[in-house]
Amino acid sequence: MRILKLFKKHILALFAAIVLIVISCNADLALPTYMSDIVDVGVQQGGIASPVPDTIRAESLDDLELFMSAKDAKTVEAAFGKADKNGIRTYKGTEEERADGGKIADIMSLPETVVLSLNQGIDASSMGDMMGVSSEKDNSGAQAMPSPEQMAAMTPEQLAEMQQKATAAQNMQKQIDADGGKITMKSLRLGIEGGLVDQSKLVESANEMADKMGSMSGSIVTQRAVTYVQEEYKAQGIDPADVQNAYLGRMATTMFGLCLVSLVATILTGAVASRTACSIARDLRRETFNKVMHFSPAEVGKFSQASLITRCTNDIQQIQMAATLFIRMCLMAPVMGVVAVMRVLANHTGLEWTIAVAIIAVSAVVGVLMGLTMPKFKKMQSFVDRVNLTARELLDGLMPIRSFNREEHELERFDKASLDLMTTQLYTNRAMSFMMPLMMLVMNCITVLIVWFGAQGVSDGVMQVGNMMAFISYTMQIVMAFMILTMVSVILPRAEVAAERVEEVITCPTSINDPVSPKLPAASAPRGELTFRDVSFQYPDARADVISGVNFTTHAGQMLGIIGSTGSGKSTLVQLIPRLYDVTGGSISLDGIDVRDMTLSELRRRIGYIPQQGRLFSGTVASNLKFAGDMVSDDDMRQAARIAQAEDFIAEREGGYNSPISQGGSNVSGGQRQRLAIARALAKKPEVVVFDDSFSALDYKTDARLREELAKNVTDAALVVVAQRIATIMHADQIIVLDDGHVVGTGTHEELLHGCPAYLEIAQSQLSAEELGLTQEEIAAVMEGGER
Repeated sequence: MRILKLFKKHILALFAAIVLIVISCNADLALPTYMSDIVDVGVQQGGIASPVPDTIRAESLDDLELFMSAKDAKTVEAAFGKADKNGIRTYKGTEEERADGGKIADIMSLPETVVLSLNQGIDASSMGDMMGVSSEKDNSGAQAMPSPEQMAAMTPEQLAEMQQKATAAQNMQKQIDADGGKITMKSLRLGIEGGLVDQSKLVESANEMADKMGSMSGSIVTQRAVTYVQEEYKAQGIDPADVQNAYLGRMATTMFGLCLVSLVATILTGAVASRTACSIARDLRRETFNKVMHFSPAEVGKFSQASLITRCTNDIQQIQMAATLFIRMCLMAPVMGVVAVMRVLANHTGLEWTIAVAIIAVSAVVGVLMGLTMPKFKKMQSFVDRVNLTARELLDGLMPIRSFNREEHELERFDKASLDLMTTQLYTNRAMSFMMPLMMLVMNCITVLIVWFGAQGVSDGVMQVGNMMAFISYTMQIVMAFMILTMVSVILPRAEVAAERVEEVITCPTSINDPVSPKLPAASAPRGELTFRDVSFQYPDARADVISGVNFTTHAGQMLGIIGSTGSGKSTLVQLIPRLYDVTGGSISLDGIDVRDMTLSELRRRIGYIPQQGRLFSGTVASNLKFAGDMVSDDDMRQAARIAQAEDFIAEREGGYNSPISQGGSNVSGGQRQRLAIARALAKKPEVVVFDDSFSALDYKTDARLREELAKNVTDAALVVVAQRIATIMHADQIIVLDDGHVVGTGTHEELLHGCPAYLEIAQSQLSAEELGLTQEEIAAVMEGGER
């Protein structure tokens, strides 16, 4: 994509944006996990996150160790410190071992569940053969008495042991009876102390008891273990509300901190994106405008002025917007999606298939909408071009439109161009307006799907409510990532077209270029010597030459006049001098050097060119007259204004040379605008001054005075004057008459009157025979091709 090429100079900014996006996405996507913890731990478990308590009574830990293997009991003992004066032992292990699924937590969970059940009381039948003997037991729970013969064979120690067990069995039964026929930890302790319970079989019996209690899954075992921790805290005098509030406070602080990190990272990402996009747009505008400034009229005509304006403004604005969205959204969406998928897969909820369903549904919606709108997006920029072109034509031709009463026609033409653009935009906007409702429908359906199947998981004990809520959040984040990419896909096609249009301008080869090995005139070369040698010119894509076989030479201090009928090639001829176009045949030399061998800046520094329409720039009179730069002093400016007959009306304006000039010089008259344009060219003191019909708006008196001042003061420059009026050039040192691109006459005014029918025909249309000093016979002889 052309958009990606624009980031070549901004790799560091992209890297910084990616880092910030990763930080922001991780902070955002950690929030559902903490929300799940708040529901599962903070609410359901009272703020107790682990089966391993912070503190535990020594006797309670001893009870738990009864249901552990010797190795596990040793591990747990090492994890807790020594009992204090109140008999409280504090956890000293690591948080990893204590966390859910950690080593210590796994060891203590089942014993805590069993002890909790024993504290609440369980049926005696659930204990199996926990007494550790295989003989039959009587209804009291004690072992059956041996026969007299067996007793006679016993040693005194065996008899004492039998008597001790019988006493223990009686005490244990009394405790069971006192506890309502239930076995509790009190009765179990009596059995252990009396040797009735085989401690080696407690873990096995506890597991069998857990199976009989419902084959509890790991999550429910953990919850039961947490309940034991709650009861233990109560026994220590710790208020469960304080534990819960402390946990919720920690979670709230952590989540607030993550929100703050995400906020800062998002703000910085936006700042990086905005600065990068603005830099790209600035560089593109500079490069595009610089390229346009080096275009010849041929390249400008190829694109049209309206299209170039659109490409330098609207198209680059589209690129800037796309660059911002690319950094802020295109980079964020895949990062968010990947991180969310990783977190979902880490939970193993069994609902991962819903994500695939969501992605397929989103892709289907996007595919249909993009298929409908993409062709319209490609047409939109051309419609913008046409609106700009029509508007520019209307504004430039406002006066003739009004004079011919064509306002309604032109408004209808503009409305047609505007309507085409509006219709296209409405179609795309209406089509894309379905995107958000359809996306919301997909998201809501996926939420219902997750809740439906997630509720079954909660009911079966394989999932907790908080996990289901977190899964919904992660799934919505994944869907949102796809939706973000979809939203960006609306902008990117149009920006891609805009980038292509801008690239066309930047990569367009220019027909007028500086030479590889530029030359300068020798110091001894004559200044202001302009020579045409068999010059021919043909416009690009034209079939025939518009200028053919032109030869002349003019020197500093001389005036060369060029005259001819409309369309004879006068303006084209003088545009070859400053290389607005290059000759296609022959050569033009200035001071003995071919103009194509000079750099454009050096050539145009030596030439003052006044086009037919003298355009002024917004600013002041002084800024326009000093348009050539610092090389023009105040004295040069005033001298040029005096020669151009502009001094009087400048003095009459409020502010004089500092008086404002509006864009295009619309706040001065046509004649004043022409005189200021002439003064602007003269102020730079060029070697050749080219007047391309620059006297057309001047009255005869001003025209005569201006030519008189030129003859007196501009003696070190060659004057090339294109004119329609005979009076403007009749005093020229040499006059060239053009007809259909060919030179049909060369000489002075008098010579051409007597030898050039084309010149005489033009002269007769403007001056009488008496003013020309010719008789009718002389005129007739010249028109017939003779000379008298």
